[in-house]
Amino acid sequence: LRELGAHIVNQSYVNGECVFELAMCLPCREAMNKALSEESRVAMFDFMHDHADLEAREQTLGSDSPTADYLAHCLTCGTPQEKAKSFSVGAMFTGDTLLKGPFPMLICGSCEEKINDVISKETREVWDNFIAENFPGPPSEVNLPTTKPVLM
Repeated sequence: LRELGAHIVNQSYVNGECVFELAMCLPCREAMNKALSEESRVAMFDFMHDHADLEAREQTLGSDSPTADYLAHCLTCGTPQEKAKSFSVGAMFTGDTLLKGPFPMLICGSCEEKINDVISKETREVWDNFIAENFPGPPSEVNLPTTKPVLM
C-alpha cells in the first residue's frame, strides 16, 4: 500500500454488510470527475454545500479524532450510522495512512437517493459504464450499486 500514493476508498453497506468497495488513485478520480456532466458536478456540490457544514465538522473533529467519530453520522442529514439501513463511506489515504479532514465521511442511503435524483442521465451512464468496465461479472451474481457516484 505504501507505493499507492494518495487514493480514495469508497465502500457501500447494506444492513451492515459491505456490498461494494473500490480504491481509486487521485488522477483517476479527477478523470472520473471530469467525465461527469457539469450539471451533475454543480448539483452534487450544491447538495453538499446546502446540507453539510464541513467547517463546523472540522472544528469539532479536527484531524485527530477517532475514525469512528467521523463515521458516526451521515455527513448531510445527521442520521446515526446504526439507524441507516444503507450508507456509503469514503476515505482518503496516502499509502496506508488515513488522512483526516473532510474525509472520512459517511452518506446515508436516503441522502444518496436525494443526490441521485439531481444527477444527469449522462452522469448515470458514465458511472454505470465505469462499473461495467471495472467490475465485470454477471448481474445475477454481483449486486453492485449503480448511479451512485456520490463520494467520488
